[in-house]
Amino acid sequence: MKRFHKSIIFGFRLGIFLTLLALMAVFFFGAYLERVEYGLYDLSSRLRVKSSAAPVAVIAIDEKSLADFGPWPWPRSYIAFMIDLLESYEARVIGLDIMYSDKDLNHGLKEVLNIIKTIENNPQYSRKNMSTIVLLAALKDAERRLDNDAILANSIAMNKKVVLPLFFVLGKSSVEDFHSFPDYLGNNSLFPFSFDDSVSAHGIVTPIPAFAKDSLAMGHVNVIADGDGTVRSEPLFINYNDKIFASFALQLTLAYLNLDLHDIKFGKELTFGSKTIPLFRHNKMLITFKNGIPYYSFLDVINKKIPAEAFKNKIVIIAPSIPVFGAIQVTPITFNVPAAKITANVIDNIISNDYILRPQWALILELLMIFFFGLYIALIIPQLKASSGAIISLGFLVFWLITGVFLFMVYGYWIKSIYSALLLIVGYIAIISKRYLLRERLKERIYADSVATNKMRKRDTQQAKN
Repeated sequence: MKRFHKSIIFGFRLGIFLTLLALMAVFFFGAYLERVEYGLYDLSSRLRVKSSAAPVAVIAIDEKSLADFGPWPWPRSYIAFMIDLLESYEARVIGLDIMYSDKDLNHGLKEVLNIIKTIENNPQYSRKNMSTIVLLAALKDAERRLDNDAILANSIAMNKKVVLPLFFVLGKSSVEDFHSFPDYLGNNSLFPFSFDDSVSAHGIVTPIPAFAKDSLAMGHVNVIADGDGTVRSEPLFINYNDKIFASFALQLTLAYLNLDLHDIKFGKELTFGSKTIPLFRHNKMLITFKNGIPYYSFLDVINKKIPAEAFKNKIVIIAPSIPVFGAIQVTPITFNVPAAKITANVIDNIISNDYILRPQWALILELLMIFFFGLYIALIIPQLKASSGAIISLGFLVFWLITGVFLFMVYGYWIKSIYSALLLIVGYIAIISKRYLLRERLKERIYADSVATNKMRKRDTQQAKN
């Protein structure tokens, strides 16, 4: 009876201790258990996968295209031709996810310009006879054909539906980083809203002004992975120079809906038009990854092997798809994912209103389960047989984990189940281990008493014989 009483006291103390430990983990040390939580999150994401029906398609600069057109970089006129082709196909918005931050290095064009300059500045040609006029006309025609920047800039300006990328150097900004913006950046930024906790940046890479000034919009293409290297969310805004810049995917979606940044309303959620995006920490959006987003080779589109209907009234993203262009990402459902596919998934989520979110009651439910399992450890397990305790505890554990997965799969609700689940597992193991140790100690004591008793009996028997 005394040992039973001690077992009850131990279980009660253990339950209280583990409950407090779990609460500390939730509020102060969550990052250490986050990777374990991510494992269940990724499993739930794989079970949640469905097919995309959003009006978005990706044109990939892939290995097949590089094998045919030659190594990168290509003449920018190739990209201009694709933009013009998509315009003829009636694409609604074109996202050019290629960063042209420097002018084209075209040595042929440079030589032609030098010849034109020499002719125009040489007094010998001041009379401008017919042969000189013909020569200059031919050279200027060559200049137009060789100036790939001008060709691409003209396509961007004429089509008025091209969204360009921005790239930010992440990190806390300092006073030295602050400077004025050109108009094309100012038009693609907003003043931060109250309590803004967007990811910060201290540097920016932009397209050349010839492209940027006539683009429909610009958005950042930064991909931010979680601590384990997996991409699960989209940073909808980045704060730079005390202005916030929307993501590439968000800008494409706004353009598709005939809206712009100034139509956005900020709060606990992001709203524009009929859309409401639930926000995760740092103004991120958790991504539902899907299958079936149309993905076409640049070469096949140029060769008109893909029908125009594949792009009509759609958001079309032109982007590289192989590692030579940059990092290939890992998502909860697969490896080797080009950034354009992540962008397409974000667009799909917004247009189809299909989100993963942390509901307002999620933390309350998680805390209730911690208290419930804590009380179960403190008051119930010590009174159960080991087999009964194992069955009941396993039942609670499976039910709780399946509930979390079910809510994620069906409703997109992310409930963090691991903290309370680990509390239950550790508590049960600790109590059963304590019980086992007590039994072993009791056995040792009984054995020692038995040995001592036998010795005494032998001694008494020996004395009786004597």
